[in-house]
Amino acid sequence: MRTAFVDESEPGGGLDHTTYLMAAVIVAISDRQAARTAILAATPRRMRKLHWYEALPAQRVSWLDLLRHAVEVLLIRYDGPVARVERRRRHCLERLVWELEQRHVGEVVFETRGPARDRDDRSMLRALRDRGIGRAVRYEHAHASDETLLALADLACGAHSAGLDHGRPSATVVIP
Repeated sequence: MRTAFVDESEPGGGLDHTTYLMAAVIVAISDRQAARTAILAATPRRMRKLHWYEALPAQRVSWLDLLRHAVEVLLIRYDGPVARVERRRRHCLERLVWELEQRHVGEVVFETRGPARDRDDRSMLRALRDRGIGRAVRYEHAHASDETLLALADLACGAHSAGLDHGRPSATVVIP
């Protein structure tokens, strides 16, 4: 079964209400432990988890090599009219689930955003299933400190926002 690890970002630090970004990183089962080990080795002691926005610029560039563990990186970017963050997220989530289903991904691990926001996600995912999208996909939320591979999705978001993802194997879908 293929698994995607998903994180999100609001480019512009949440001040740009027209953009939202979700990254899904698919890692082969056979490479997961090596990827986890590499992520843990690259995480500075001062960090609880590897996180793009807490890093120094030189660290960020060196961390991009960790994305070599991905079979595929999928970026869903909302560039549309001004909207609240949850509305932008729902637009991205709908397209993300459809794209992952097309790629035969059977499991999705989202970084948790807390009980209330995770409930919102589950509600949206149920609504998508009712419409026939993502019926065969299993979902769960996890803390990045518990599932190290979520760091790869964080890196993919950060690299894309910083314009450092050129030349890397990824697919970017922009939705209005």
